[in-house]
Amino acid sequence: MTVKIVDQGDRRIVEIIGEQRGFGGVVSHSRVETHYSRETLEALLAAKGEMWLRDEIARAEEPSYVQEPLRRQFERFLPVQGLRVLDFGCGCGASSLCLARLGAAQVVGVEPQAPFVEAARLRIRDSGLAERVTVHHLTDTLHLPFPDCQFDAVIMNAVVEHIPPRLRAAHLREVWRVIAPGGHLLIGETPNRLWPQDFHTTGLWGIPYLPLPLAKAYAVWRGRVPADASEAWLLSEGLRGATYWELRRALGPDAICLNRTRGDDVDTF
Repeated sequence: MTVKIVDQGDRRIVEIIGEQRGFGGVVSHSRVETHYSRETLEALLAAKGEMWLRDEIARAEEPSYVQEPLRRQFERFLPVQGLRVLDFGCGCGASSLCLARLGAAQVVGVEPQAPFVEAARLRIRDSGLAERVTVHHLTDTLHLPFPDCQFDAVIMNAVVEHIPPRLRAAHLREVWRVIAPGGHLLIGETPNRLWPQDFHTTGLWGIPYLPLPLAKAYAVWRGRVPADASEAWLLSEGLRGATYWELRRALGPDAICLNRTRGDDVDTF
């Protein structure tokens, strides 16, 4: 793959040639105009690679991708304007920026991968939102450096499936700790483990129902994952979705669960 970045005044043109995945499906050629600096684009490229660069830019630049789903979720349950929000597993900062643009008073992102944090901070700088958005690099996300009840809301957007199943309950309880009384935890984009097709990692039917060693062998046989992939790597890539009851058990009997059940807000799988 090749990536070319061309300066045009206060804008950059990013041209990518080669198979690219993500927003808009698989394409072999793309040309994107962005306000991001060359430094930020190079940091995003280093963090996500050529195949996902177009997708990562779109996460914050294309409102229908991340921002609109977040807006619909918050409109359904609580107004985002003026809230203190923790973006748990913020990646390269796209969702944090979207929350600030939607009117959150303070957005704090936490992310365990250092290259993602570097890219997120540059992206926030370029967007002029550094006064309201901060990102912390945490290698230990089981112990958040925040007092109890600090945030009005926590989002875990495309996060839960990347946490090893044996550690999910502890992570969920930790983020629950920092939510103020009456606050909300919003979980989005995590595949339903009970759906029979794995849309997230392999695209194969039956993967969610198979024991992990057999799921790995099947995915390798079908050419969907490398032959030397470890089971730990597959879990970190999101091979195992979550179930409603898994989340309910982790949060305990005092949590009030509100499912999305309205129109096109529902992703059945």
